[in-house]
Amino acid sequence: MKIRKYLASNMKEGMMRVKKDLGMEAVILYSRKVRRKGLRGFFTPKQMEIIAAFDPKSKESSSNGAILKKVSEKDQEISAMAEQLNELKDQISEISTVASINDDEEPSSKIVTKKKSSAYWRSYLEHHDLDPTLLEEVFGEAEADAAKPGRMSHARMAEILRAKVAAKINITNGCGSRTQIFIGPTGVGKTTTLAKLAARFSLQNQEKVGLITIDHYRIGAVEQLRSYSEIMDLPLEVVMNPQDLFKVMMRLEACDRILIDTAGRSTGNKEQLDDLGSYLDMLQPADIHLVLSATTRRQDVNYIAECFKPLKYNRLIVTKLDETNAYGTVINSAYYTKMPLVYLTDGQRVPEDLKPASEVDLAGLLWRAR
Repeated sequence: MKIRKYLASNMKEGMMRVKKDLGMEAVILYSRKVRRKGLRGFFTPKQMEIIAAFDPKSKESSSNGAILKKVSEKDQEISAMAEQLNELKDQISEISTVASINDDEEPSSKIVTKKKSSAYWRSYLEHHDLDPTLLEEVFGEAEADAAKPGRMSHARMAEILRAKVAAKINITNGCGSRTQIFIGPTGVGKTTTLAKLAARFSLQNQEKVGLITIDHYRIGAVEQLRSYSEIMDLPLEVVMNPQDLFKVMMRLEACDRILIDTAGRSTGNKEQLDDLGSYLDMLQPADIHLVLSATTRRQDVNYIAECFKPLKYNRLIVTKLDETNAYGTVINSAYYTKMPLVYLTDGQRVPEDLKPASEVDLAGLLWRAR
């Protein structure tokens, strides 16, 4: 007997693949909706998992195949209804349950005292490295909302906390100004993020995009951006000092969008930050994006936000969500900087691994992490 597993976007597509692979005699043993593994599964729709079997020696399989062929149209209708029921079941499940810290904890739907539920979720959010001050604010507001007499489930407390966390995050869309600048410490992925946005503006929005780099300190930095510019057929200018910026901007005057890469700066080096500031002063008005990595410790996020504040950044991007399973940094970054979060990145692919913050359930990252 042949038994095979298939993944498809829906039941109809899955049935077609089963019939094509195993023939009309195949029998569907099992089907369910599943998420892809890892963080990427959080951003993509669920898939239909189908387990199918076929026994070429069995008379019964031939009989089943005849039945399957005879009622194929009806079967598709039933499959569509089953898919809708599964989606409804998933929605109910997501509302009524939340992730627990580990398998030994109490079920999230169990009724407990408010004090015990509060302690449970406080420990959970501390695990995600959420800022202590932010935790106090969130729990103070949540416990005030949950002050009604009686008991509540872990899930209900989680819903309240989730709403309070979401209210702390300022989000904006990614259009912004004609001139967009990317600053931040070394190694956070500024150049790759710029390339992803250049592809989005150029290929998806059909805008004429120009690139500028003032990162002539890091070995290979110019060549990395030049490779992206050649692939996308975009003009690239290399600026060696602030005085050259005016001429470069004039050469890119016909561009709808100008994206500017900068050298990663040592967070505590005031001289380097002042040097970068002399370039930024020549580029106003502009959107200045502070780029931070999701792998950065809570204490360092606050330190970086304060050190880069003199550069007057007004937007925020968080990168490398695929390199961590504790997402407190996303929330902490928005909380510390008080700036709108615009994009998240979760991989190296250009331009796929870039998500507008407005399309991601940011507070839900804390509860949906696996």
